[in-house]
Amino acid sequence: MPKEIFIVTNRALTNGRPLVSVCKEAIAAEVNAIILREKDLSPAELYALGTQISDICAGTKTKLIINSSVETAIACKADGIHLGKGSLPLKAVREMVPDKIIGVSVHSTAEAVQAQTDGADYILAGHIFHTRSKHGLPGKGPDFIVSIKSAVTLPVIAIGGINPKNANIVVRADADGIAVMSLAMEADDITGTIKALRESII
Repeated sequence: MPKEIFIVTNRALTNGRPLVSVCKEAIAAEVNAIILREKDLSPAELYALGTQISDICAGTKTKLIINSSVETAIACKADGIHLGKGSLPLKAVREMVPDKIIGVSVHSTAEAVQAQTDGADYILAGHIFHTRSKHGLPGKGPDFIVSIKSAVTLPVIAIGGINPKNANIVVRADADGIAVMSLAMEADDITGTIKALRESII
């Protein structure tokens, strides 16, 4: 199966470009999912932004996944919710939104196994390579993906310092897809960046 590409948002990295414009380009480039992760926004602000992006995603190949906020995911009719440290328990979220995609960030094989046990639809595993967002913490390397894949059957999306030059390493470790934040948010040419990523993981 084709490997998937997820984009994680951070409007602080877009060099002044509106996040909606950045997401529109990513959607046009047919990324598989956008995880809307803007932790500093109020519920009302996140809803307004999520609704705009949800409207653009409608009828495309791109799914909108809201980070952590179940109420926003419901209100803006997003496809799913992504849970991380400090989010509601997966089982509780599943009871509230049985029909939505639920993903979980994991940083160990044990967490991946627990996420599968609790009913996650996919795992976001990282960080794989050095990344500025995890300053001072070395990447776990591709062997981390190998370890998780040997323990779970869920789709595993790798994140952390991934770019067109090293994405193939992650794929060779059997990741089901990759996720990027700064690479996409900072890109002058998002379409070209997504194309380069896609070509590197074929």
